[in-house]
Amino acid sequence: MASIAVIGATGRTGRIIVDQALTLGHQVTAIARRPVARPRLTVVTADVQTPGSLHGTLDDHDVVISAVGAAGRGPTTVYSAGTSEIISAMKPGRRLIVISSAGLGTPADAGATTRLLARGLHRLMRHTYADMTRMEELLADTELAWTAVRPTRLTDRPAGGRPRTSIGATGRVGAQTSRADLAAVILDLIDDPRTHRTAVAVFS
Repeated sequence: MASIAVIGATGRTGRIIVDQALTLGHQVTAIARRPVARPRLTVVTADVQTPGSLHGTLDDHDVVISAVGAAGRGPTTVYSAGTSEIISAMKPGRRLIVISSAGLGTPADAGATTRLLARGLHRLMRHTYADMTRMEELLADTELAWTAVRPTRLTDRPAGGRPRTSIGATGRVGAQTSRADLAAVILDLIDDPRTHRTAVAVFS
């Protein structure tokens, strides 16, 4: 079992990651601006966008999972600024998993329709994707064992039990990913060295 810090633990995806990690028997620390106390859960109140807010809180964890996210489609720095703060609070070589988006890349063998839809999505989500790109660039410049998990459009459907992944995020993906399946994949990736320092696309 691992000692896991979940940042953004009260968000729609963060809550599910915490639930599944506790069910699996992991030691979990929930980090959020307004964390909620629960049995077997350690809570830390912190705003990941405040410089120095995570200092000393991540040292004793085997893995840090970032589930932070922007509330809308407007200009944002929550991904890049939040990840920068996480990086500054971690020691080189430690394990970090962040949630990004499959929309950042289009497979080389994608068809014309897929490419057209991707261009439209990029226009719609341009601010979010620009900041996610900055986030992944920050990760690439670190010595952390990081993984950028890129789900397709997130839904609140129950877990399907058969989520699929593309290590390197080069393969074709489906249209949707349930948050429950995404959480399961993230927890499975904790001890998977094949996913270090690369992106992993996820879909249900």
